[in-house]
Amino acid sequence: MAQAVTRIKKRIKAIKGSYKITSAMKLVSSVKLKKWKGKMLAFKEYAQQIDELSSLVFSYVSPKNEPYFKPNEAQKNLYIILSSSLGLCGSYNASIFRLADSIIKPEDDVILLGKKAISRYQTSTFNKIYTFKNYYSVQDEKLISEMSDFLLNAFHQGSYREIHLIYTSYKNSLVFRPVDFLVLPLKQSTNADIGYPPIMEPSPEVLAETLIPLYLKNTIYAKFLESEVCEQAARSNAMENATKNAEELLEDLHIEYNKARQSAITQEITEIVGAANI
Repeated sequence: MAQAVTRIKKRIKAIKGSYKITSAMKLVSSVKLKKWKGKMLAFKEYAQQIDELSSLVFSYVSPKNEPYFKPNEAQKNLYIILSSSLGLCGSYNASIFRLADSIIKPEDDVILLGKKAISRYQTSTFNKIYTFKNYYSVQDEKLISEMSDFLLNAFHQGSYREIHLIYTSYKNSLVFRPVDFLVLPLKQSTNADIGYPPIMEPSPEVLAETLIPLYLKNTIYAKFLESEVCEQAARSNAMENATKNAEELLEDLHIEYNKARQSAITQEITEIVGAANI
């Protein structure tokens, strides 16, 4: 009986240690979530203005004169898989990989962002043209600029029929899901709701040539920000669940410990009384 009490005490001590770790990580991830969510919301208004301006200009561009608005004749696509470089974020990465596995074909090329994606696909048959282990892309303006230029050049040369980004879309801190976002070709909205055509100087085609790189960089940055927020939300939720599980387990172990201790005391009293009656 004494051994059972000792064993339970060791388990309680171990779980208390885990509880302290998960509580601290929950606090850290909550702070990071608030930080990145603030950045995402601050960037949202600017992004919307760029999107509205680009959408207006793009709607007056003829696809015949601009190669970025129609699919190429290539037989393969390019997929950018955006994962995390750190773990302890629940099913965040697994959900991304399930979506990627369901849509990427053997002939397609992939760009892997994050250690988890590289580890997941290091032995796959996918043709990996670029990998970034520690990209920290949300803060890396140089990487975003280089990637945007690379995607535009690759699509302009006709290397890919379409270019997609697989990332995690944010709805709220409890609801977020992986999505397949079409990066190129660009989508054109209709201008039927505009009562009169706007005056554009120079022509819409010339304006589009300037706006397309800015629009693409803006879009990539916005999606990377959104993924970062989802990652921190997933990690915060995972640590909160782990902390709650530790609390429940500690409560059960304390009850078990008290029962075992009471049984041990009762047994000792019984043995003492029995010895006295001999």
